[in-house]
Amino acid sequence: MTAEVRDERSVFRCVPRNPVSLQMLSLDGRPIRREANMHDQAPRPGRRVYWNETVHPDTFPELSGEVSVDVAVVGGGIVGVTTARLLKDAGLTVAVVEARRVGRQATGKSTAKVTSQHGLVYQTLVRKFGEDSARLYAQAQEAGVAKIRDLAAQWSIDCDLEARPHITYTRDQSYASKIEEEVEIARRLGLPASLARDTDLPFEVLAALRFENQGQFHPVKYLAGLAATIPGDGSHVFENSRVVDWDPTRVATDNGAVSARVVVMATHLPLGQIGGYYAQAYPHAHPVIAAKIGRVPAANYISAEQPKRSIRTHRWETGEVYGIATGPSFKPGHVDEERKSFEELESWLAEHFDAGPAEYRWVNEDYTPMDGAPFVGWAKGQDYLVATGFDAWGISNGTAAGMILAELAQDRDHPWIEVFDAKRVKPLAGGTEFLKENAAVAKHLVGGHLSQKPESFGELAPGEAAVMKIDGENVAAFKDEQGTVHAVSAVCSHMGCLVGWNETDRTWDCPCHGSRFELSGEVLHGPAIRPLGSKITG
Repeated sequence: MTAEVRDERSVFRCVPRNPVSLQMLSLDGRPIRREANMHDQAPRPGRRVYWNETVHPDTFPELSGEVSVDVAVVGGGIVGVTTARLLKDAGLTVAVVEARRVGRQATGKSTAKVTSQHGLVYQTLVRKFGEDSARLYAQAQEAGVAKIRDLAAQWSIDCDLEARPHITYTRDQSYASKIEEEVEIARRLGLPASLARDTDLPFEVLAALRFENQGQFHPVKYLAGLAATIPGDGSHVFENSRVVDWDPTRVATDNGAVSARVVVMATHLPLGQIGGYYAQAYPHAHPVIAAKIGRVPAANYISAEQPKRSIRTHRWETGEVYGIATGPSFKPGHVDEERKSFEELESWLAEHFDAGPAEYRWVNEDYTPMDGAPFVGWAKGQDYLVATGFDAWGISNGTAAGMILAELAQDRDHPWIEVFDAKRVKPLAGGTEFLKENAAVAKHLVGGHLSQKPESFGELAPGEAAVMKIDGENVAAFKDEQGTVHAVSAVCSHMGCLVGWNETDRTWDCPCHGSRFELSGEVLHGPAIRPLGSKITG
């Protein structure tokens, strides 16, 4: 079933000058041009992702049979597609193997700010890694921003890429000095930073860090357009092809396999237990909404303090502008925190930006690295290239990671690896606290959910979900509005934690390592590769 955009505006089309055709559905639900896909679903309560619904690219084939290339790239997000394009530019053959649709998971659920300004990250990096390493991180982010512009221009990808200043602001006096410190450090690192007191925000701020020459784009248009340049001359892009088995020279799905000299795991968090990064980068979820706004800011903004407030805009050809906003993070599967985060975010957007109702609401998930820098490069103790831990700044970081991985896959060194090195063994600040936190969260979910009503399928109200004990087994159950119960094992197939309910997206999310599952138990994204065990439904 195809997704619909229900609105009374005229059709907004995106037709780039590249081999892929990206077009909207007509607003009465009729497809203009599109191939059906089994993973596309009609909008359901809460689960409408703005970027995924406002463009519908052609599909890529499913992997079938045996394929041989120089480099196999698992994952069709910004890391995987960028890596593959750069490797093909270097004369290598590549195969991108995406479990669902290119660009529609973590990248397609982001706010898609194209910026080297990542909150107050540079003072953290200076403290933990030293100024020279912080400068390398800054250079990588600026290069990532520039590479996106270059690739969009080179391949004529119409992805709504536009220049925008990026501003981190504070309304909290205790953060004003931190903003000033970040400005000073960023300038020393060669970044386009300045201190501002006045902004066009509809409220007073005490201090603001402003970066010029930043940008924003439509992430799905960009990645679909870039991915469409890869197939041919021995290279491939495969969709709806979940990798279920792998070794350093081969990855396999249920229907085919790719043999390669190098395997790149570009999967948000490496699949399974590769490198042990699930213990060094912890998951956090955050609410994202899109709504038409009447008060349009001239820059992209994010608050320095909690609760986090972030906004960017996207303008339609009709002139209407959507605000895409994110709010405070919460633990995956913690439904009370999720509800509170969405309520606060929607109130903030309505109060300050004259916003209408949120037409699109979804949950995105990111991984925070324990020492403040992403993990990019060769995995510890294993012959896989990996990239993870972007801490909600995956657009510039993901592009920079692709640039690093493309060099390493050709047996070349890269200067940025000094700060990104996935093999680094420096003490991880907060590592002990992280392990304790995961244990506490898992214990809370087990005790909290299982001690609450309802305790049986019959006690579930329509639209209600619960984790319960049924015949001695942990069961995750949801009763839909028609009264049908969808029940699966509540035990995450990755490492055995109990999943929790994501009310907005109607998925089961693992609080320990971030795996997400559909109501059917199908993996939405890893590190899990196997579905949740099925239970009786009815």
